[in-house]
Parts: sequence; C-alpha cells; structure tokens
Amino acid sequence: MNANAQNSFNDMQLQINRDSPVPLHHQVRNYLLGSIERGELLPGQQLLQEKEYASRFGISLAPVRQAILDLVKEGYLYRVPGKGTFVREQKVEEKISILSSFSESMRAKGLSATLRVVELRVGKIPPALKSVLGQGDQQYVYLQRVALSQGEAIALLSSYIPARLVPGIETIDFQGRSLYKTLEERYGIVLARAENTIEVVRCRAAQAAVLGISPGTPMLQVEGKTYDVTDQFVEFAQVLYRADRFRFTIESFRRDDRVLHLIGAPDLEEGARP
Repeated sequence: MNANAQNSFNDMQLQINRDSPVPLHHQVRNYLLGSIERGELLPGQQLLQEKEYASRFGISLAPVRQAILDLVKEGYLYRVPGKGTFVREQKVEEKISILSSFSESMRAKGLSATLRVVELRVGKIPPALKSVLGQGDQQYVYLQRVALSQGEAIALLSSYIPARLVPGIETIDFQGRSLYKTLEERYGIVLARAENTIEVVRCRAAQAAVLGISPGTPMLQVEGKTYDVTDQFVEFAQVLYRADRFRFTIESFRRDDRVLHLIGAPDLEEGARP
C-alpha cells in the first residue's frame, strides 16, 4: 500500500455518515471510487481485505462487501480467487472512428492489440440477417475475428460482405491483416460512410466461448452497414466490446445550423471497427 493510500485510510471514518440518507454501501463505493480517480489507489494495486475496511470505516462487513461487488461489476475492480481484489487498468477512451481499422485505432492510442481469425468462409445469408441484408446477394463472405490485448480477449468483430465484391478473399490470411486496407488495396473499395447503432446486449454462449467470459455478460454492441464512395453497400458489421474494458465518447458541435455528433472509437479500459 503506498503512502498516499495509507494516509487516506486514516480518514476513512470521516467519509462515512451514518445519519445520511445515502446507504452505507453507496458511501463506501463512492469513497473507493474517489480514491481510484484521485490516484490514491493505482491500477494493479491490491485493496485491503473487506474486514479491514469494515474496521476502519467502523461499520459492518455487509456494506463493504456490497460496495466492492458493485465496483467489480462496473469494471473498476477485479478479483483474483485466492489472492484478493485489485484495481483494474483504466479504460481506454477515444472517439469512435466507425470507419477506421481496429488495429490502427489501438495503435493511435499507444496500445498493442492483435486480431486473431476465428472463422472465414463463404456462405448464404444467416436467416436472422435476411431482414437486414435483403435477398439481393445470396452469397456472403463471413469473417469473424477476436481482438486480443496482452493475451486477453477484449472484442469480437464479425463482418458480412457480398461475395461478388471480393472474389477470392476467403483465401487471404487475415492474421494481423487489416480488412479495410485489404478492401482498398486489393479490390479498390474505399469506404466512405457507415450507419450504425450502439446498444447494450447480453453475450450469447458461442460468443462467450470465444471471448472467454460467462454467457449473459453485458456487452457494448456496434452494428450496421458500411458504404463505399459510390454509396454502394459493402459490409454489414457487428462488433462486441467488453463493457468492462471499453467506453464510448460523443462530441457534438454546431455547423451551418446543424448539430453534428462524433461518436468516438471506444476507449479500451485498460476499439473501433475492423
């Protein structure tokens, strides 16, 4: 425990007000979160045991345990069985660059991320996507990749591209290779715009198996269509970001009496589309 953190612990009892309408576990949560945000608890640092927090706060064990569980769920802390509770690395924050390469977006933040191919094949449109993709192109190239940071799966990227636009693409080795750069350099397809939706979803069993997390885990999902400079549909993409590792930012500004919103590429708590 560093000196700043130790000094702050001496004032813990001053942070808890039993007469406050704010529940005790919320007060403990707010104190611990404030310690993280002020740098008194550093990334990777181990917290005290719950019973020691309870003793220092002068309260029972239950509100301390609930506060720590809440911060674990929110992604600020993580637990290692048999070792204790630790402060998680901060989320990477960036503007969402929907049309940028995932790997390029990570490198721009000074982060190291690799993409590993899970599946690459040519086939028919999945029934669940027929209402989205229509009946025009029966054959689609499906590319699914998992993004890894320091060996940990942090996002799952899936792309559907009409096979007629990219003949032979299924023979390309996409290990460490950018999909968007390949589209431009090999097929002359320059992406110009994207229509996307962002929502919170539950991770399905097959997705959870690839990401190494529990089924039903909340995820940030970005999915939609991408078009080239001629406004031709090129790709339907879905990216699942681990909600405990990413966050999105939105920047708004006014131009010509219009309000424009720039959604930043997801910050890796410690990206962006393929």
